[in-house]
This record gives sequence, structure tokens and C-alpha cells, in this order.
Amino acid sequence: MKSHSDIYGCMCISKRWNCIAWCLLLVFMGLIAPHANGEVKLQSSQVSLEYRTAVNLKSTDVDLSRVSVISQHKLRLNPRWSAQLNMLAQFAFDETGLGSIDNYASFNQPIVDSKDTRVELTRAFLMWRKRATSVVIGKQVTPWGVLDGVQVTDRFDPVRRRDFVLTDMRPERIARWGIRWRSKLDGWHVDTSLAFDGTSTQQANIGDTFFLSSTRFTGGLSIADLGFEGQAPTVDLAQALRIQTPEREHTVNQSTAGVKFGHSLGEGDMSFMLYRGPDTDPVIQLREAMVASLPINVRFDYLRRTVLGATYDVTLGTLVWRMELAYIPDQPLNVLGEQPLMQARAKRVLIGGGVDWRAPANWFVNAQLVVDYIRDKELNLVRPAADTLLTLRAQRSFFNERLLFKAELIGSVNQGDGTLRPALVYDYHDNVKFQTGIDWLFGHSNGQFGQFKDASRWWVSVKFTF
Repeated sequence: MKSHSDIYGCMCISKRWNCIAWCLLLVFMGLIAPHANGEVKLQSSQVSLEYRTAVNLKSTDVDLSRVSVISQHKLRLNPRWSAQLNMLAQFAFDETGLGSIDNYASFNQPIVDSKDTRVELTRAFLMWRKRATSVVIGKQVTPWGVLDGVQVTDRFDPVRRRDFVLTDMRPERIARWGIRWRSKLDGWHVDTSLAFDGTSTQQANIGDTFFLSSTRFTGGLSIADLGFEGQAPTVDLAQALRIQTPEREHTVNQSTAGVKFGHSLGEGDMSFMLYRGPDTDPVIQLREAMVASLPINVRFDYLRRTVLGATYDVTLGTLVWRMELAYIPDQPLNVLGEQPLMQARAKRVLIGGGVDWRAPANWFVNAQLVVDYIRDKELNLVRPAADTLLTLRAQRSFFNERLLFKAELIGSVNQGDGTLRPALVYDYHDNVKFQTGIDWLFGHSNGQFGQFKDASRWWVSVKFTF
């Protein structure tokens, strides 16, 4: 097992070479791919450099200072074979951090990792395509959903949670090694995916800005449970925990496999899916008995569950309607009981709906509502039995689409907390983009969003693309 206290050390050489070996293998496979006797061509190549910084609205401290270098390269090997290789290098000098990698499988470990620096392979795959059939082999993602930025059926891939939900793209999926086959059979679109990579959702490190400390995310544990309450005003739950994550490997027990069928229905499209794999959220387990006034040793377990889902989206004039339904019959979760951090399984239902509206005066408006319900009255849950999440987004372009104003509200209706995110994006040049905005979080200090209300911030970024 790996401890969160070790995440800032350099990764072992063998894990780096595992990742490098996969890169070399993919390149070699691309060169010798069947019938790849044509000229290898570079379809596209792009490198972007971004610097992003943020100032805490309460303390005026610099909470975020991060440099990101993103490279994306696509190769055409012949009319049927292609390849893609994406890399991400990041340098952080802040309290937000780069997130834990305890949840990464050995083949998915970063090539370079230290306290302030991380270089990782974000995509690396070969694709074979013939008419409506394609096969993708390598490191990839499987996005199965139609809603925008909320996860109802879209739970196949692990995601990054180091920045909570305060990112440009949401969710930030983590690619895994696997194979995906898609085709069209008698009017049905068939999509099958197998990720044999045990990597799970990335959490913030203990002590980082967005380490989850609300009791709904700590299995019901609070500082009072540890006997520290009233002893030291600087002690918080994050300092009192010692977290370990079981090794994530390439085994059947940690793989994710599923199938999705899609077909047109009236003016829209519907789909049905079934997949099984590790949950995107951990359950917390005690590693040893709790002793008052001493740190508590726990571990994060990403247990397997089954997801059955359905989606439907349709365009009607200036409106695009989207709907999703997911049923999880064996959802693992923490519950309150005689002992701390007890675990159970329950039936879980998620249902969501949304609408995109091309409004007058060139406005775009998106509204979504998701209900997340745990069906088991006998369990003493650490979260509400029914959660209702609302998202609202509006945006409009000005000055020949060089300036974009956008504002987003994400909130928990039942808990009364959330985040408001106004921002401006200015395309100074085709290759230069400036952004600035505010991430204002509000609500109760133990709420889903309110736990981070002291982390509200004003941020600025500049991005160069080559």
C-alpha cells in the first residue's frame, strides 16, 4: 500500500520505464501495423503553454500558480490506421497541488513526478477504422453520457478531483489502457469498451486546498471523533488522517468493462448501457482501531459496482433536450453505525435532464437538474438520501467573437450551497488567449460546496498555442 505522505517523493524508476515502454510499444505497433505500407503522415500537431494563477478572496494569498504544457499529435499510418499521442507537463508552486497519484496503476504512473513537477501521458492509442467500424487500442477514455459536466451515466472513467469542480472542462477524465470497439449493426450503434487499467479517481492530497473534508466525503468522520476537539485550534481533520490507497493494478477485479447500444428514436437519439467496474467515489475503511488524540489510519477503497443507464437527446428548433437515467443496484457507501466508517451497499438511482437554448441576441443558455437518490430507508446515511444538483450557464460573444462572457452556477438545491463562476475569455490572437474570472463558493462549512467557501478566488490565465 502507498501512503499519501509519500506522494511528493519521486516515482520509482521502474514505473517510469513502464510508461516509456508503452510509448515505445505503441510507436512500434504503429510502424508495423498490418498493411501500413503507405507513407506515415502527421495529420495534426499542437502544443500549448498556459500559466494560471489565483488569489484567495479572503486571505489574498496566492492559492494557485501552475504552468501547463499540453501536446497533441495525430498520425495517419495509412487509410485505415491512425495513432494519437498526447502528453501533459505541469509545474505547480501553490497550495492547490497536482493531486494524489496513489490511485494510479503502475502502467499509468507519471513519467516524471516530484513535489512541484509532473509529466504524464494523457492519450496514447492506435485506431483502426473501416466504414462504420473502429477499434481503438491503448490509453483512452470512454465518455458515455449526453449531459454537460454532470455525471449520471457518464461514470465509466475515473476523473480528476484535485481542483474540485473549478475547471474549464468538467469532468476531467483520466485515460486508462484498454481496448474499445465500435460499429453499426442493423441500424444500432454498438460501443464496447474494456479498461484493464485499475486507475481510479484522483483526489487532492491531504493539506491541499481542495482536499475533501465534509463529513459526507469522510464517511461521517469529524474532528470530534478523533478527540482533538478543543485541544489545538490549528488541528483539522486533514491533519488528523493518515490515508492509504490499495495498489491499483491491471487485474479483472480492478478493470472496467461495458457495452452501449444506441438507436434513433423519433427526431432524437437514445442509448442503453451496462458496465461494471470500480466506483468513481471511494468508501473509507479503518485500518486499525481508533485511539483518542492520535491520528486515525484509514484507506480509500474503490469498490466495484454495476451501472445500468439510458440516455436520450433531441433537437427541437432552438432547443436541445437531454435526459439521462442510471441505476446502480450495488452502490458501495459509508454509513453511520456502532463503529466509525461502517460500509454497506444500497440501490442508487440518478436521473437528470437538461436543455440548451440558442437564445435571442446571440446568447447561449444551458440548464440542468439532477436528482441522486439512495433507496434504503434502513441505512443511516452520511449524505442526504436525495441530493438535487442544479447547473445554470449563460454565455455570449462580443467584438466579432473575440470576447466571450460566461457565467455558471452549480449548486445543491437541498443543501443550499454551491459555486458561482463568472469569467471573461479574450482571444487576443489566434494563438494567444487571456482568461479571468471568479470562483465564489458559498454555503455551510460542512456542505458539499460550502466546505471550500474560504477557498473562493479570483483567477487569471494566459495561454499560447503553437
